[in-house]
Amino acid sequence: MGTRRLLTCAGLTFLAFGCGTSAPAGTPASRVTPDGSAGSAAIDPSNVAGGGGITAINTGVSGANGNNPDGNTCATTSAGATLIKQPVDIILVLDNSGSMADELEAVEQNINVNFANILQKSGVDYRVILISRHRKDVRAASGESSTSVCVSAPLSGLPTCPAPKPVNSDHFYQYSIKIESTDSFDQILATYAARDQKFDLTEIGWSEWLRPGAKKVFLEMTDDNATLAVDTFLQKLTALNPGQFGADAQHPSFVFHSIIGIQQKAPATMPYQPNEPIQLATCTGGGDTVANAGLSYQDLSKRTGGLRFPICEFAAYDTVFSTIANDVVVKAQLACDFDIPPPPDGQELDLTKVAVAYTKGGATMPTQFGQAPSAAACQPDAFYIQNNHIYLCPDTCTTVKADGAAQVNVLFTCASTIIVPK
Repeated sequence: MGTRRLLTCAGLTFLAFGCGTSAPAGTPASRVTPDGSAGSAAIDPSNVAGGGGITAINTGVSGANGNNPDGNTCATTSAGATLIKQPVDIILVLDNSGSMADELEAVEQNINVNFANILQKSGVDYRVILISRHRKDVRAASGESSTSVCVSAPLSGLPTCPAPKPVNSDHFYQYSIKIESTDSFDQILATYAARDQKFDLTEIGWSEWLRPGAKKVFLEMTDDNATLAVDTFLQKLTALNPGQFGADAQHPSFVFHSIIGIQQKAPATMPYQPNEPIQLATCTGGGDTVANAGLSYQDLSKRTGGLRFPICEFAAYDTVFSTIANDVVVKAQLACDFDIPPPPDGQELDLTKVAVAYTKGGATMPTQFGQAPSAAACQPDAFYIQNNHIYLCPDTCTTVKADGAAQVNVLFTCASTIIVPK
């Protein structure tokens, strides 16, 4: 490294030191001070955001190329990245057509206990935005009240159901409109910026309740299929607000789960994963009859990493809703960017020598991500640095977020970590 020492630092509220004068042999890593000498105060892991610690591992390498005229030793240091819970906006779209009576009753029975309660206990900052017709009368065997939905406390502000109108809360908002069996895509788009003409709960559509920076998760429930093509829906939705739903139709940033007429697996409540093929067969059970397997919704779920469940299993919606809630929690936990604080006075930050290590849940050996020179040069297993901030590349972020037990560490190395774009 020559006579000019470079110090690589990162973390959120803490610093880690890469190169400096060697401490005496046997000095614990946590007691190495910025100048490399033995310190007297160990780093307190309880002060580190997310509970991650800092460790220094002497690599035995002298300088970047092994030459060390000053006798300095270069070490690789590691700082645990902060695991945070990203806010989540959940847009729940429920079919109000005549064949949905049993399903909507099951939704009312489960949305508080097996959905909102799980989200609440997880500590996730969530909102549920319901797009469906409100039930204002006692549920009857047929007619409007049989295929409408009323959500009560603790999720909404209603003490009991039915009620004359919905009452929004900190975690619940409802745009009351009838969703037919094939027009949900159209209604999602049409009501995004349109006044609620039924109860005047919003003048500017359900977009008023979305939060910038919150993860967007859709949950669709219907026993039919959308008439609007998926590609058209994605083009129009992302055009409404690229910051909320993705840059364009080819890069949606939301997750779309679906409870549809898809054939059951074994056990019947087991979801289809995004990597499983589209299913053509329809579900049976519960005395239910479905129109089709909801191919458009399946397609959108696969494209966005969502789960697919059979709608016929309304007697087991406790499992379905809890599975979706837990999926929301897992995918909201890990941030894909990390701050780099300024180095101490008199030191310089060498951004080319920052790396990221990812340890898969259950694994012992980490995978090291290389540094792309820019966002445009992103590739799998890579990150980039911009404005003193570390960003995982999109594919890397997707991989890490899907792993609820992931461990991520920012590494401060002795040699460049810049990778050549493929």
